[in-house]
Amino acid sequence: LQRKLEVLKSDITKIEEQYAEASQQLEVEKEEWKPQLDQLDTELKNIQNRLSEQSSNSNVQAKVAVVKKILEFLDNFDRAFGAVKPESDAEKEVEADYRATYNMILDVFGKLGVEEIPTVGAEFDYDLHQAVMQMPSDEYEEGFVCQELQKGYKIGDELVRAAFVAVAA
Repeated sequence: LQRKLEVLKSDITKIEEQYAEASQQLEVEKEEWKPQLDQLDTELKNIQNRLSEQSSNSNVQAKVAVVKKILEFLDNFDRAFGAVKPESDAEKEVEADYRATYNMILDVFGKLGVEEIPTVGAEFDYDLHQAVMQMPSDEYEEGFVCQELQKGYKIGDELVRAAFVAVAA
């Protein structure tokens, strides 16, 4: 029994020595590989950030493309509402249905983060407005939008379509 105990103690001592050597080897290799591991970690974070940004930009670009197509319908609604004045109850009912559809589209735009660009009364902004003409105005100062000819829209900072406006001269 004494012999077995000595063998076990000897084995434990050998294992502890091997463990100490392995720990020392690990520390040496950590120091050797640390700069490369740090560089790889930084590179991984940069790639993740870049992919996240690209994904976000792709989502916005897809929304912009869809909204531009739908704007063709909204423009037709706007022109129709401006040109046709319902007179009979049946015509007023049809117009109410069209207005409900129009408002549903605007609600969806709101959920997508689409915002209408402020125009009349706002100072002319080259980034958001496209001046189609200048006109005299008693109501607005020079350089301010006095009439909206076509609505403009944006999603966040991304311009979908500039607003077509007349500017006070």
